Amino acid sequence: MADSSGDGNGSSTKTSQKRQRTGMLTDLDVMDCSVCFDTLTIPIFQCDNGHMACSTCCEKLRKRCATCTYPTIIRNRGMERVLELLKVPCPNAEFGCSEEVIYDEKSAHFKQCTFAQCTCPFRSCGFTGSYKDVYEHSVAKHSGEGYGYRFSSLEKFECGKPLYLSLSGGERLVLKEQTKEGGELVVVDCFKSTDGEKFSVSCIAPKTPGIGEFTCILTANSCPECDLCFTSSVKRVCKVTDEPPQEHFMLVPLCMQHRGKIVMCINRKTSKDHEGASTSSA
Repeated sequence: MADSSGDGNGSSTKTSQKRQRTGMLTDLDVMDCSVCFDTLTIPIFQCDNGHMACSTCCEKLRKRCATCTYPTIIRNRGMERVLELLKVPCPNAEFGCSEEVIYDEKSAHFKQCTFAQCTCPFRSCGFTGSYKDVYEHSVAKHSGEGYGYRFSSLEKFECGKPLYLSLSGGERLVLKEQTKEGGELVVVDCFKSTDGEKFSVSCIAPKTPGIGEFTCILTANSCPECDLCFTSSVKRVCKVTDEPPQEHFMLVPLCMQHRGKIVMCINRKTSKDHEGASTSSA
């Protein structure tokens, strides 16, 4: 009985030690796809020579290895298990984020991290910081600036109240939310195109649930008989660009330009908006 009990304790100890064993991976580049260099996500496939690729690249390459052209159809269960267990610090750890995330979820967390670094939307400024830092910086440094071609202006907006825009191609309007607790920055850009002018609206914020979630309605009035209305969610970005938008914009045709003003109304998303989005995506 004593010998049997001793063997049981030894087995239990070995099992406990096995469960507690940890390793340190110093070069996380080995966890990236060899084709797109993005973070590997489950499922992971490899060829007979052991070259791994993410499932997205496998589909794009028609399941042919980019290195040796062998079929990439073997599931790498061992590496998938590593991704399920491996925890890494958030890439924004140096900016204050203390989260440790599963490696497979690193990219998703990075997009939603409240410490994500945002860039000041004023073209003449290179300030970077969290979305709150950028808001406070813009209010302190850029209030009262006028706007013109390729310049920006900072003005106030209140949710639910109409705002009259007077922008032409190349101009940018930066709006600060007027609340007691502070708020977010909303950016309106106007781009010239061969068909007219494109208006896009974005919010300087990470894609964290509950932050910077707005809807907007843009209306172009050229005459009493003709209105152009555009309703959309406000896209959240950490940095605005000078590239014309390919989606989520309102095009005001040439025949309607300079015949009236653009009216915009911004509202925070409600639970009904989220339910509607979930229903439409389903």
